[in-house]
Amino acid sequence: MIARFDHRPMLTAVLALSTTVLVVVVVTLATLLYTAAPPAATSSSVSAGDNPGAAPAEQVNDYGNIRNPR
Repeated sequence: MIARFDHRPMLTAVLALSTTVLVVVVVTLATLLYTAAPPAATSSSVSAGDNPGAAPAEQVNDYGNIRNPR
């Protein structure tokens, strides 16, 4: 039934093939992006004081006593 309306079969074949190639390229790029390694850690020269993995420093309250930040 579709062939009855298809007056240019070569154009239909080219469109189908290019659509298939485009889908494969998009899926491949999305997979590569999704499975890519996380960005590298920042160097120490960017910020020497920020270390989110470090334990918090001791804090002194208003009375001069050291309190435990836990």
